[in-house]
Amino acid sequence: MWQRYQLQVILLLLFLPTIQFAQSRLKIYVDCNQQWLCDMDFLRKEMGSVDFVRDRFLCDVQIISNVQFNGNGGESNTLCFISQSLVSQRNDTLKYFNDVTATDDIKRKRMLKHLQIGLLPYLLEKGHEDYIELNIKHDEASKDTTAKKDPWNLWQFSISASGFFNGDQNYSDANISNSLSASRETSKSKFSFEVYNSINRRRFNFYNSDKDTTEVVKATNDRQDLFTRYINKRSEHWGLGVQGGFKRSVFENIDYQFTLLPQIEYSILPYSDFTSRRWVVGYSIGPKYFNYGDTTIYLKTQELLVQQSINMISSFTKSWGTINLGAFWSNYLQDFSKNNFSLGGAVSWNVFKGFRFSVGGSYELIHDQISLPKFNASRDDLLIQRRLIATSYNYFVGIGFSYTFGSIYNSQVNPTFRGLNYSISF
Repeated sequence: MWQRYQLQVILLLLFLPTIQFAQSRLKIYVDCNQQWLCDMDFLRKEMGSVDFVRDRFLCDVQIISNVQFNGNGGESNTLCFISQSLVSQRNDTLKYFNDVTATDDIKRKRMLKHLQIGLLPYLLEKGHEDYIELNIKHDEASKDTTAKKDPWNLWQFSISASGFFNGDQNYSDANISNSLSASRETSKSKFSFEVYNSINRRRFNFYNSDKDTTEVVKATNDRQDLFTRYINKRSEHWGLGVQGGFKRSVFENIDYQFTLLPQIEYSILPYSDFTSRRWVVGYSIGPKYFNYGDTTIYLKTQELLVQQSINMISSFTKSWGTINLGAFWSNYLQDFSKNNFSLGGAVSWNVFKGFRFSVGGSYELIHDQISLPKFNASRDDLLIQRRLIATSYNYFVGIGFSYTFGSIYNSQVNPTFRGLNYSISF
């Protein structure tokens, strides 16, 4: 009997350190503001020395991944490390940048690298020095302190083209679009230019069983846009700019439209804090010239108007969730009754352990549809959205919640029966 107890005690002593070690592994929760940019399966597979948990209330370290896009299409990434249950209660921030040519594989490996770097002090605090391997590169080229010249002087250009074709026996849709863009962005100024062209053809076959006939309805929705903007950051709180553009839209009854809008913006919070908190007020005023395809409801075929607009935008990213709010007003100086006001926003809140609540929406009061054609819209125009239809408002509301319970760990990846997974991007 004593020998059996001795064996049980020995086995317990042998496995106890392993059990304690497994329970003391660093627990992390990764919260991405752009979920589609975070390859969580890859991160869980490559970071086997930590435990991924399903909620911030269960972790040792919460990591908030915040991605902002610049005018060139690149990604400015900020990783905020927030201690939740460790003694140090430290908060750290790492920033890195993905240029527009970076592949998905490069992006996820770069995120993995910065996650591992950011977790170093927390692993040390948990006593996991054995998990850490250092390999610091010795780059001879780094000794050259001579400033490297950029032959493009920070200019970036992009050309794209795409098309899709789909349909069935009763419907067909064909769309071809292409664009050309140029941009240059520095810490002080930003310039962007884009030309966009879209050609859309749709065809509907309506069968009338009473007459045994088929009615064919065609819809054309072509659009051409030219947009350019120059922005200059004057200080941590002030920005100036000017925006110009050209538009042609069959849907909106616009043969061509020219716009020139000087702009000014005041940031209540410093621009340097934009990845975690932002609160800005902007104002613009300038001329717009319209030439219409058909005579409008105001009996106009062309007109020159002056439009002013003011907006306020705020966004906050915290450990408990995010808040995004915006209010936008515009009107024509010749007639203040021709105005537009919209209010929108969204809140995502991790209320308590396992429970997340989100609500968002927008409401727009529309009194500036000056391009509406004089003739009444037909039933087909309404059903297939062939023409812009008169309305005084539109709205959108979305609400949802989720509650997750069970095992707190979320580190395992099983690749079986994943199905077809592909994407096409231009």
